[in-house]
Amino acid sequence: MLTSQKIANEQIATFDNSVASSDLEIGNSRFGMGVIMVMAGFIGVWGCLCLINGIAQSSSMQELGRGIITAFTGI
Repeated sequence: MLTSQKIANEQIATFDNSVASSDLEIGNSRFGMGVIMVMAGFIGVWGCLCLINGIAQSSSMQELGRGIITAFTGI
């Protein structure tokens, strides 16, 4: 009976360690996703500012249309 209690205590201790490491891994994952989302937000703001700057610098609707078609097709 004594050996089965020792085995049970070792199994409980092992389970406790695996739960603690899982919480740490989830925290690192959330931090990584947060960093990615912040960077995506910066890129989106930068893209909007570039779009507004391009519209402001175009002198006519024809030039604006030609610039948009060139941007989408690359020609």
